[in-house]
Amino acid sequence: MKYVRCNLKTDNVDEVINKYDMKFKTDFSFYDLVYINKNGTLITDDMLKIRVYQSNHWKSKDVLVIRKIAPLVNGTKEDKVLLKEEFDTVEEAISYVDNYLLNDYDYGFKLQKTGIQYGNEKVDLWKENVENLGLSVEIGSEDEELIEKVFSDLDVEERLNESLPEYMYKKLKK
Repeated sequence: MKYVRCNLKTDNVDEVINKYDMKFKTDFSFYDLVYINKNGTLITDDMLKIRVYQSNHWKSKDVLVIRKIAPLVNGTKEDKVLLKEEFDTVEEAISYVDNYLLNDYDYGFKLQKTGIQYGNEKVDLWKENVENLGLSVEIGSEDEELIEKVFSDLDVEERLNESLPEYMYKKLKK
């Protein structure tokens, strides 16, 4: 699946959801403990995170360790998961990272999100409130043209041309 993320000027998401006949899928709340690669690689190019669900309706445990690359081409990304491990507790996940991955990564920061996922058979939309950022939307589909159509109907302030963790890391470093 391919994805586009943007920050909005105004919240016209309900109009877009109605226009594309999207239905409520789930709500969610989680935080990511984002790790920075010691070799200087961008987070977008090599991301390690511990995801902790506070509200999780997806089919996974509440704590995940994920390593992925998320190359962006013209503002559209396609996640490639290199590692995904599930845990029962944050402590177990941190221990796993400490034992197997900490030689290559340093802890960077915490990224908190709450939101709602909407979708239909062809496209999904995640309306998210991101701590220290505000309203952000991610659109996902196999159909890049459809992603661009949905995107063009939103009141976009900024299209992110890097992963959200990379964007937030740069913002928080300032």
